[in-house]
Amino acid sequence: MHRLDRRGTVLDWVVSPVWSEPVTQLGLDPEGSPWGADGRWVLTNGPDCTPYKERLYRAAPLSAPEQPVVVEGGPVRFTSPSGQVHSGQLGRVHTGADGLVDLSRFCFTPEYRFAVAATTLEVDQAEWRTLRLAGTGPTLLHVGGELVAHSATVSYMEPVEHEVRVWLPSGTTPVLVTSWQVGFRECRHVLRLRVGGLPVQVVLPSPGADELVAARAERLLSVVGTPSWGTSTGSVPLTGPEGAVLRVNGDQVVRITEGRAVVRLDSHTGQDLGSASMLASGEVVLRVSVDDDRSPVFREFPVAVLPAAHREEPVGTQHQWRAELLAHVARTPPSTATALVAGNVGQQALTRALWMIDNRADCADFEAVGLVTLLHRVPAANWSAGLRETAVKSLLGFKYWIDQPGLDAMCYFTENHQLVWHTAELLIGEHLAEDVFANTGWTGRRHAEHGAGLAREWIARKLAGGFSEFDSNAYLAIDTLALVSIVEFAQDADLASEASRLLDKVLLRLATNSWRGVHGCAHGRSYVHPVRSSRFEESAPIMWLCWGTGALNSAVLPATTLALARRYRIPVVPQLPSVWLGRQHSEGQYRQHHDLLSRTYAADTVVYKTPEVMLASVEDYRCGLPGLQEHVWGATLGPETQVYVNHPANSATSSSARPNAWAGNRILPRVRQHRELLLAVYTIPEDDPMGFTHAWFPTSTMDEWTQRGPWTVGRRGNGCVALATEGGARLTRTGPDAYQELRPRGTGTAWVCVVGSGPLEEFAAGLPEPEFTVDGVSCGGHELTWDGP
Repeated sequence: MHRLDRRGTVLDWVVSPVWSEPVTQLGLDPEGSPWGADGRWVLTNGPDCTPYKERLYRAAPLSAPEQPVVVEGGPVRFTSPSGQVHSGQLGRVHTGADGLVDLSRFCFTPEYRFAVAATTLEVDQAEWRTLRLAGTGPTLLHVGGELVAHSATVSYMEPVEHEVRVWLPSGTTPVLVTSWQVGFRECRHVLRLRVGGLPVQVVLPSPGADELVAARAERLLSVVGTPSWGTSTGSVPLTGPEGAVLRVNGDQVVRITEGRAVVRLDSHTGQDLGSASMLASGEVVLRVSVDDDRSPVFREFPVAVLPAAHREEPVGTQHQWRAELLAHVARTPPSTATALVAGNVGQQALTRALWMIDNRADCADFEAVGLVTLLHRVPAANWSAGLRETAVKSLLGFKYWIDQPGLDAMCYFTENHQLVWHTAELLIGEHLAEDVFANTGWTGRRHAEHGAGLAREWIARKLAGGFSEFDSNAYLAIDTLALVSIVEFAQDADLASEASRLLDKVLLRLATNSWRGVHGCAHGRSYVHPVRSSRFEESAPIMWLCWGTGALNSAVLPATTLALARRYRIPVVPQLPSVWLGRQHSEGQYRQHHDLLSRTYAADTVVYKTPEVMLASVEDYRCGLPGLQEHVWGATLGPETQVYVNHPANSATSSSARPNAWAGNRILPRVRQHRELLLAVYTIPEDDPMGFTHAWFPTSTMDEWTQRGPWTVGRRGNGCVALATEGGARLTRTGPDAYQELRPRGTGTAWVCVVGSGPLEEFAAGLPEPEFTVDGVSCGGHELTWDGP
C-alpha cells in the first residue's frame, strides 16, 4: 500500500511496455512547398506542431482497451487504432517528485506510441473525489471499468491537466489510463494523476508480497541515496540506515556499514556509448530493493560511468595528442570514425550510418558528412566489396533540405543542423556532380550549387554576429565537423577560406571559454550529463587534440575529422593572463524558414578565470521567458565539480524533457556577474509544477565543504566556491541527488555565488554578507532586483 504525496499525486503504478508502430500515413504533401498550415515543416517537432499531432489522433483515436487485472506482473493486451494487437506485462513504477509516469523517448523516425498505466485506489467510506489527469497526449481514463474521461489534447513539453468528478465506493477501485503519443525526434510522453478531496490509499497487489514488509521497505528505501552520480572506478557508494541489507539489480547484496555500502558495476557497464557523432550519457540505472522477496518495492538510481581518459594539464606535444586521440578512436566500436582512422571501410562500420540515411532518421545529416569524408579519404580498393557502391546509392537517394521532396522528421531548424545539411549537400553534390539524385531528379552539380549558397550565407551570418547556440558543449563539435569538412573538400576556395576563418573563431573561443579541460562557460544549449561531468562534453575530444586537455569519450567523429585534416591548421591560441576576465557579445537574426522563429537573438557572456577556479555566465538572457536547454551560469573547480543553480521544470534528466530537472530553466533568471561574484534572481509562479530552485553542489567531488549562515562553501584543490540564498540551503541526503543537491530553506528566488582560492576557512571568513529582499539581493557592493537596472 502506498500514500499520495502532499498534492494528492499517485506515485505508484503498474505500467505496460510502451508499444510503438511506424507512422505510415502522415497526411501531408511530400512535394511542393513545405510551408503553410499544412506544410511538412510540422514534422520537425517544434512546439507549433501540436495541432498537427491532434489531427493525426482524430484520424485514428484510441479505443477502450481490455481491462486488465491490476497486479504487478499481470498480463495486459492492447489493440491499437491500426488494429494491431500488443501484449505484455504490467511492471511496477514509482514516479519522481513531479509525479509523472515518464514514457518519453527520442524517436529517430516517426512513430506512434501507446501505453497503459494502472493503479488501484482504496477508501473505507464511499465518497466523491476529483481526479485530475495530466498528460502531453490524448488519454482514456477508466475508473472501475467505466470510461469517465477522454482527452484529445496534445502539448509539447508541459502536461495539460483535465479533471473529472468520480464516486469511489468503499473498498478498492481500479484506475486505468491509456495514453497516446506520436514521436518526431524528442517525444515527451508523460502522465500524472492527482486525487482531490479526502485522502485515498494506493494498492498495488504483487504475488508473494507481504503488506507490512513492503511498507517497512518503502520507508527504508526513502532514505537511501547515491552520493556520487559519476564513477571512474567501476563502483558506486550507497548511503542509508545502518545495518540495512539491500539488493541491487536483483542479484548483488550489500549491507550498509558506517552509513554506506559499495556497489560493483558490471564490467560492460557504460560501453554502449552510441554513434561516433552522437554522445550517449554513459548512465546505468541501479534498481535497489531490500533483500527480502516479500517486498516488491524498489527505487532507481541513475549513475554514470565516466570516460577514463581526462587531463586538466597538457602533457607532451600536439603530435602526441593527435596520436592519443586516433588510438582512442581505433578502440571505440566500429563507426565512420574508426574507418577513417583505419583507412579501410567494412560493413560493420557503416551499419548505423546507412540505416539512418536510408530511413531518413533524425541526425542522418551528421552521418552523411561522415560518409562523404570516407569517400574522399579512403581509396575504393580499401572498401569491402560493393560497400562503396551501396554508400553512394544511399547518398543519391537522400534528402538534403526541407524544401526537397519527402516526408520525414529530420531536424532542419537548429543552428548546427542547418550547416551540416548545407555541408552534406555541397560536398556530396560536388563529389557526385554528374550523377542524378533520385529524390529530386537533380544532378549533383545542382545540389552542390544549392548547398553552397546556403552554406555561404550561414557562414557569413555567424562571422558577422556569432551563434545562437553560443558556446554549446554539445553542438560546437557538430559545427566543427561541418566547417572542417568544407575547408578540406569544398572546390570553392573562397568558401573554404571563409569556413576556415569561422572555424578559427570557434576554436579560439573554445580555448578562451574553457578552463583546465572543462568547457565550463554558459551554453546556449546543453544536456544534463556534460554539465555534471565535462568528460561527457562533445567538445572534450577536440580540446584534447588541440591543447592536450579535456577528455576522450565517444563523440569522436568531429575530432577525428579535424585530426586528419590536410588543409586546415589548428590556430595558435594566445597566452591569456593567469587571471582573466572576458566579455563576449553574440547577435543575429533568426529566419522563419530556417529557424521556425523570426526575431533577434543576442547573448552577453562573461568568463572569469584564475588558476584555481572559473565563474561564467550569460547576463540577463531572455530573463522572465520560458527556457529550453540554456545553461545560464556556473562555477567550475574540476571536471565533476561544476556548481550551478537552475529552476527545474520536472524531475526528468533525459534529453526528451527540455528543460528538465538539471538542464535548462523553466523560466530564465536575471543574472549579473562582477568578476568573482555573481547575482541571480529567479521568478517562481504560484502554480509552478516544481515550485523551487535548487543548486547542483556535488560534495563528493570536493575536498571539504561547510555551511555557515546563508552560505554553503566548498573547496577542490586550491579553488573555492560559495553559494548563498535566503535562509541558507539544506543539503539533500537521500535519493539520486544525495549530497549533490542544495534546496533553499527560504524562497530560493535569489542566489549569490562567489569563487576564490585559499584554505576553506579563510575563504569562508572573507565572504561578504548578502542582503535578500522581496525582489532581489545585494552583496559585495552590487545589487540585482527583478525590475531594476
